[in-house]
Amino acid sequence: MKKYWRCHVCNDIHLGVKPPEICPTCLQKNAYVEVSAHEARGVMSVAETSVDKAAFAEAIQVFAAEREFRVNPDRERIDLLLEGMFNNESNHGLKYCPCRMIEKDFEKDLTLVCPCNFLIHDTYKDKEDGECWCGLFIKRSSLE
Repeated sequence: MKKYWRCHVCNDIHLGVKPPEICPTCLQKNAYVEVSAHEARGVMSVAETSVDKAAFAEAIQVFAAEREFRVNPDRERIDLLLEGMFNNESNHGLKYCPCRMIEKDFEKDLTLVCPCNFLIHDTYKDKEDGECWCGLFIKRSSLE
């Protein structure tokens, strides 16, 4: 029987028989706790609180600040991506990455919420100058 699980580090919600061993969002090991459907919906409804693009852009800068990746410096590209995310939120309820197709299967689509777990994708891990699917995040260079 499927249950709701919440990562106690980043609040990632997972629906399944058991939780992932490693959180796909924050990469923390054994971080999930079982929660009620009500609590899971409450965590997921945070997306319903209106956050403007400027606040979200700042949040992704903070998210990337101490990590091995950074926000792409191409401002035009970032603005276009943010527009796509906010359009997806308006049309589908969550800030799905604009570079991925939504399957309308809630469990599968949760893996497309920005930022997705791009650290495991070939576009990022197998390249020296890797980036996430849409290019929102790129690897930090050794010159930084």
